[in-house]
Amino acid sequence: MLGQAVHMSDQIIVMPGANRLDLGPLVKVAQEFGWTVGTTSDPRSVAALIPGRKPLAVLFQRDALGPNCSWAEAVRRLSGIAPGVRLIVCHSFGDSVNWSDIHSAGAFHALPVPFRESEVRQSLGFILDAEKRLADASDTLLRRASSGLSVVARRAAS
Repeated sequence: MLGQAVHMSDQIIVMPGANRLDLGPLVKVAQEFGWTVGTTSDPRSVAALIPGRKPLAVLFQRDALGPNCSWAEAVRRLSGIAPGVRLIVCHSFGDSVNWSDIHSAGAFHALPVPFRESEVRQSLGFILDAEKRLADASDTLLRRASSGLSVVARRAAS
């Protein structure tokens, strides 16, 4: 999937900026999780995925949303385009990134560029953990709802 356009089956989307990214470590680790990686330069293509199947995360460089865009503004723009998608800021070591600001704007995590397998694995692990928590919460709600319906049915029958 490296370097291909976004498809519905992609689960991790990368929006590289002007600087070339070596996606090798990301692709390798994503495969360990059973996930695929796709790229796009158009934020609207991420939004187009939402009705069908939203990606697990969008990893992006700040200038992918415009040359004069701040980190917080880039996160806010992507949050508006793709609500509910986990946004991961990909910054170089020289970038000044204020985690409090980007987290408040809606960032899920941040990864330094160039990607290192250990850091990518940790970030994708956070996504997996968030997915498990979401699934567990959904299961709990379904169990509560079905047990509540059983109580209502028993009361109605008596």
